[in-house]
Amino acid sequence: MGATAHSLSTPTGLRWSDGCRAALAGWVAARLAVALGFLLAHGLSGHIALPDGRLHLDEGLMTWDGTFYRVIAEGWYHGPATPGEAVRFFPAYPGIGKLLAPITFGNVDVALLLLANIAAVAAGVLVWRLAAEVTGDPPTGIRAAWMVALIPAANVFAFAYTEAPMLLAGAAVLLALHRRSPWVAAAVGLGAGLLRPSGVLLALPAAIEAIRWYLDAPRRRPLDIVGWGAATVAPVAGLAAAMVWVSQPGGDVGESFRIQRQLRDGFRDPLTRLVQAFVDFAHGSLHDIYNVAFALGFAALFVVAVRKRQPLSWLAFMAATWVVAVGGNNMDSVGRYCVVAPPFAIALGQWARARGLQVAVATVGLVATVWFTSEVMLGRIIP
Repeated sequence: MGATAHSLSTPTGLRWSDGCRAALAGWVAARLAVALGFLLAHGLSGHIALPDGRLHLDEGLMTWDGTFYRVIAEGWYHGPATPGEAVRFFPAYPGIGKLLAPITFGNVDVALLLLANIAAVAAGVLVWRLAAEVTGDPPTGIRAAWMVALIPAANVFAFAYTEAPMLLAGAAVLLALHRRSPWVAAAVGLGAGLLRPSGVLLALPAAIEAIRWYLDAPRRRPLDIVGWGAATVAPVAGLAAAMVWVSQPGGDVGESFRIQRQLRDGFRDPLTRLVQAFVDFAHGSLHDIYNVAFALGFAALFVVAVRKRQPLSWLAFMAATWVVAVGGNNMDSVGRYCVVAPPFAIALGQWARARGLQVAVATVGLVATVWFTSEVMLGRIIP
């Protein structure tokens, strides 16, 4: 049963080694599924039409968005080889990759992949800790730690993508808020805003927890008030700083958002967008079949989270994440936009309490990850 309110007491018997084992188990299983997806894609490539030829198969783990992060890390945003569209990719991930490159003998690709995969394991561990502390049920944390890696959209955790670092940042912010550590939440929230545009959504749970603290605190010291204000504002400040950072010298600071709006073809009410997708299905167009499946799956997990009485700040964060992910005329990438919100994985762990359900999650997750990865590598779906 989920917690009805925050408690600063920590369940006894929590060992970081338990979370590490669960996260590593999910990480290894997911990497095997991704590898099988590559093999399946190679096997199918000679028998079906490929929208982009063998481009994605040849690019491997650096394909799709990874190609942008590579050129940004190598030449930054205004280098001669950096396309103008690169301004929609924020600087934290390629910047850290560039700093790590000397460790990988100057190979930026390896640095970016290393960063993403280490973050994936660390994110699983923090999801475990967050779930265990907030729900008061350590087994839920163990399940969430490995299940998050087997959500098919989490296959991008193996690629040069920002989703794994973003999941790590989100779990760290929510854990800091739960522990009433607003300055830690502010520091990580600032980094989240520099990492992805969606990092700004972490301002919502921070604001809700700040209000809860203000109403519950027996004493409200000025330093604490400033800290909670910083936790709320930091993701917004990170977003603003990133937009200034990536803009062309003397150019439009809002260029990154304008490009993103063009790619998503404007905002649309998520419910009517889903109805439109089903109308398209009826007319034989299955382009959004995976995105609709992810949208409905994550909506179901939101219902689980409500029933398990996850904190209000988590529910608001989940809802905002889902609306942003689904609310575009172009619905591409719904799955990976949602998988970065830790409460979804925790809801999955809360739901799959029975051994049979856990086996089902593992089996369906692995098979679906293999298939979804093959579709990504064949260029038939945008991850």
